[in-house]
Amino acid sequence: MTTPPNLLDIIKARCLLGEYLQQTPIYRSNQFSELLDLELSIKYENFQPIRSFKVRGGLYTMSLLDKDKRGRGVITASTGNHGQGIAYGGLAMGIPVTIVVPRGTPNVKREAIIGLGAELITHGTTISDSFKKSQEIATKTGMIYIEDGEDFGLMAGAGTIGLEILEEKPDTEIVVLPVGGGNLIAGVGTAIKAINPDVQIIGVQASKAPSVYQSWQEGHIVTTETCETFAGGLATTFPGTLAFNALKNVVDGLQLVSEEEMKQVIPVILDHTGYVAEGAAAAVFALCMREARGWRGKRVVALFSGGNLDIKDLEAIMRNLPSK
Repeated sequence: MTTPPNLLDIIKARCLLGEYLQQTPIYRSNQFSELLDLELSIKYENFQPIRSFKVRGGLYTMSLLDKDKRGRGVITASTGNHGQGIAYGGLAMGIPVTIVVPRGTPNVKREAIIGLGAELITHGTTISDSFKKSQEIATKTGMIYIEDGEDFGLMAGAGTIGLEILEEKPDTEIVVLPVGGGNLIAGVGTAIKAINPDVQIIGVQASKAPSVYQSWQEGHIVTTETCETFAGGLATTFPGTLAFNALKNVVDGLQLVSEEEMKQVIPVILDHTGYVAEGAAAAVFALCMREARGWRGKRVVALFSGGNLDIKDLEAIMRNLPSK
């Protein structure tokens, strides 16, 4: 479909996902709330079976394929979590899946994709390279090509997070979300704004991968030459057209955080929650810490979008902790 999902579409997605997934918890963080002097609740999408919110869209978009398309198989490009979501959906629906990833994709994500029964192809140094390769294979083989940021089902699936947030925390004032290609914030923002337009939807990108930030600022799609961030979930050089058309109407603010801010907050998240955050999730907490003074006393929900951090990256981050 070429139009973004609306609230009814997202409700339909939730009905389907309820057959496969349990609702993820949302808890008030006493430690972060005290540290930041605001009411911070955390939505734990790292509790999903692939430790990422991407399973929602992967399952839902695969469920929408008819018999002919299922038989042809699906191919997509990913830096890791999206690929896991599609692979998980393929396994659940009995659909053959191929995932193209760029070199440098963390082993924890590569191995998870293979473990879900998908064929893994490594190509290129950026996600753009992987996009092109997967499109070439789809054209040659007749496989169904799915692109994150350009897919109705992926966005509707991600949007179900917004429904769950407002059901459990109806007095929420600010929701903070990581932004890669824009699919997540477009879906969640659409759901939340349809129910309560007063909730602020705030997105955060890596300063080394600012394509959606720049696009939102300028009002049209901007493509950047590189996206050299360690946060794979944020590593994209352009927003999806479908996602951008939706997010530009529901986003109240987009900000950037540095590589150092993300890395420095990962041990803090581990200390305060007991869970390891990958780069995209860390970006959310980094922004909350930076903006805490301006948000003082506000009821904020931070999305713990994923926990697939490679052990080597975690070890390097912990080694480089500043001495107290």
